[in-house]
Amino acid sequence: MTLYAIYAKPENGPDAISILADKFSWGAFLFAPLWAISRGAIAYLLLWIVVAGGLFLLAPWIGDDIAGLLYLIFALWTGFAASSIAGRALEGRNWIASGELAAENTIAAERIWLEKNYGFRS
Repeated sequence: MTLYAIYAKPENGPDAISILADKFSWGAFLFAPLWAISRGAIAYLLLWIVVAGGLFLLAPWIGDDIAGLLYLIFALWTGFAASSIAGRALEGRNWIASGELAAENTIAAERIWLEKNYGFRS
């Protein structure tokens, strides 16, 4: 089972929910800037630009291997923190954190949350 964070915009009705799995994100790890744009995580995108640019500029002094290793560590952190980063981006757009729940998959998490909050059965 996976832990899911639920975000909602109640004023937009029961369809306005976003469900984020709290697990490693390969998309965020491999394609961080594109992932950040797709999630609306502009603050993270700016952080990525500063870190990647800084490592690029520091590489001649610290060595390409060290710069690459530091970027790999940053990318790993991004993959593990992706759910939190996306959640903060949603909160910045006035979505409300509506709790967490464990479920087999995203569809099951959505069904459980809708049943609990709106009494819907699908």
